[in-house]
Amino acid sequence: MNKALANVAAFSVLTVSLSGCSLFYTDHSSDYQNTKATSNKLELPQGALEQKDIMVIPNEEVIADVTEVTPFTIPRSPFVFYPMAAVSYVETENSVEFSIPANAQQSKRIISDYLSSVHGEGEVIASQTETTLVTTQLSLKKQGKLAAIWSSITRLYPEKTVLSLEFSEGEQSTKVAIQFRHEKRGEEPTDWMSPASNTEVHSIIARLWGNIGRKVDESSAYLSTLDKTTDFPIWINHNGEYGIRLGNDVTDDVVESKILSAGLYLMANSESTLSPVPEEKVARVGDVIDFVVPVGNGETKKLFNVYRRDLDDVEWQEREYTYQVQRQKKGDFLVIDVSAAKYPEIVSFILAQRFIN
Repeated sequence: MNKALANVAAFSVLTVSLSGCSLFYTDHSSDYQNTKATSNKLELPQGALEQKDIMVIPNEEVIADVTEVTPFTIPRSPFVFYPMAAVSYVETENSVEFSIPANAQQSKRIISDYLSSVHGEGEVIASQTETTLVTTQLSLKKQGKLAAIWSSITRLYPEKTVLSLEFSEGEQSTKVAIQFRHEKRGEEPTDWMSPASNTEVHSIIARLWGNIGRKVDESSAYLSTLDKTTDFPIWINHNGEYGIRLGNDVTDDVVESKILSAGLYLMANSESTLSPVPEEKVARVGDVIDFVVPVGNGETKKLFNVYRRDLDDVEWQEREYTYQVQRQKKGDFLVIDVSAAKYPEIVSFILAQRFIN
């Protein structure tokens, strides 16, 4: 009997402990649902700042309005231009020449690294001496798989390009003369020619000029001179686009004066537009032109007049180009948009040369 009473007492104690104090006290856990806020106004001492019960959002004024629907644009970082060393460029009858402010060894290393990036896998240098460098055959026009199979069947192999560079080191600079020739399997190679006579090779030379100027400037820059600007007006960005440094906080008059002094023309009927030729010689869609056909011996015959439908057959000199001034930490830069040209690297390179004194 005592054992049964002990079990009952133990069960009772367990029940009371599990149920908590709710058996003896009222549960007020849900009272907050029925309570009302006090309407007592806080009394502040005289001269105190007015209190506002609001949520403070840092930089709220620069946060975009989420209720306004705008088309999505991929965020892009602004183009940053880098200084270039003064590398002169001269065209001769059979070659182009660079004058690089560096010794022959450094100049050869910079050019070799660039040509390796153009060539891709494999060795790019066929032979070299202390003063010369000849590349292997470069494929400037990429050949697809079907074209490669067709060449192997027909034995009509594509034309490849070989560059020849001659280095002549002076006291303060190195002169580099560059030529090229075409080589084709089963045929005699052509004579050595100037890269300016071929658009594909000329594009390589245009990019090489910017690469040399950037690399030479990097190798000569010290921490104490990183914030200083160079006197050379042509700068380059990471996309290989050239910008002309005009100075700091330049006015529209200064920009127009720089453009005119470079031998370029401003278009009166188009804002922020220039051209290498006067406005009356600029080719535009809708112009009346002659429709001619070849009749042999290099001669042509006019049949009738037509309206120009596009600018595909127009030389780069006869086009007009828009420009803008980009203001950056290092100064204001004149950037000419040549993306519409067939060979934008060449056009950008030639226009940049006009701003070199």
